[in-house]
Amino acid sequence: MDPETVRRQIEFERLFRAAHVCRMRGDYQQAQLLINEALQLQPENLDAREFAADILFARGELEKALEEYKSILQADRSRASAEEKFAKITVELAEARRQRELLKQAIENPELFRSFYKLPPRSPFVAAFLSAIPGLGHVYCGQYGKGIAIFLGVIISWLIFLTVRPNVSGSPDPITRFVQNLNVTAVFFLCLAFALHLYAVLDASLAAERSHRDTL
Repeated sequence: MDPETVRRQIEFERLFRAAHVCRMRGDYQQAQLLINEALQLQPENLDAREFAADILFARGELEKALEEYKSILQADRSRASAEEKFAKITVELAEARRQRELLKQAIENPELFRSFYKLPPRSPFVAAFLSAIPGLGHVYCGQYGKGIAIFLGVIISWLIFLTVRPNVSGSPDPITRFVQNLNVTAVFFLCLAFALHLYAVLDASLAAERSHRDTL
């Protein structure tokens, strides 16, 4: 064996070992750089090619890894480790495509998928009880957006009311002074807060009743 071949073999083994160390440390980028250098010295080395495919797999580059494993199997069909990884990536890619297709169908036809993921019938009593915290009864019935909107509406109404309400601190008759000094804005947001809260209780209860009819 000539000295140049020996030198290239030694350098290949050094790079391969260093790539293994980097992979064990989780430094996949450096491992890929090192194994690519090693492959420049021995491009037909199947161990190095499979290691490079493993790095691509670990980095989530499934399409590239799949092509590498396929190329390795074409060179050596008896290589069981590459065949197992090839099959695993094929399954993962097929599942990813299926999930993307389901998501696309759900966006294009939400009514079709809503029937698959219906909540079980809800109790009107529980829905009304949970609405003591406005919007929670709607969340219980699966109406998440509506529940959040009601909750925010009630909270904002109360915050505005508390900001504009009359200041009766130090008054000998705070209740009378409070009522006499109520302004239109304070009354409006106080009524709005109560109205939204009452609506939350009644509508959540009705939504729970509808969930029973929808299952028939």
